[in-house]
Amino acid sequence: MARNDNQLRDIDPAMVDPAWLLNELKEAHQTIRALLRQLRKEQDRHAEIARAYNKTVANLVEIARENVALERERDMWRARAESAMREQESVKIGALPFALTAAEISAIRKAMARLHHPDAGGDAERMKLWNATLDPLEERVSS
Repeated sequence: MARNDNQLRDIDPAMVDPAWLLNELKEAHQTIRALLRQLRKEQDRHAEIARAYNKTVANLVEIARENVALERERDMWRARAESAMREQESVKIGALPFALTAAEISAIRKAMARLHHPDAGGDAERMKLWNATLDPLEERVSS
């Protein structure tokens, strides 16, 4: 509007040109339409940003769920592998499994050699059986 509110109040309605009033009304309508278009564009832009944000949050939640599932699966496989390693390292005599260290295997070998070595008056076949049993155990512990 070209005139402020005080100037419009002081004008006598009989003196106002109707063409001027129609022009002012037309300009006001154009301004309102332009502002409404601008408002719709901003609302559309805001709605698109909100959709993108919600999609991003949903993707992050899904990725977090997948990560948790993968971590559980990894831990399960790790536990299985560690359990298998422990089973391979343990020795079964009868129904009781137990694990031996390299020092323990060496001590058993020396004790059996004192008892069963042919030079000490023992049975050679029995010494061969003990060596055949202890050799794989020593290889597992040393590797």
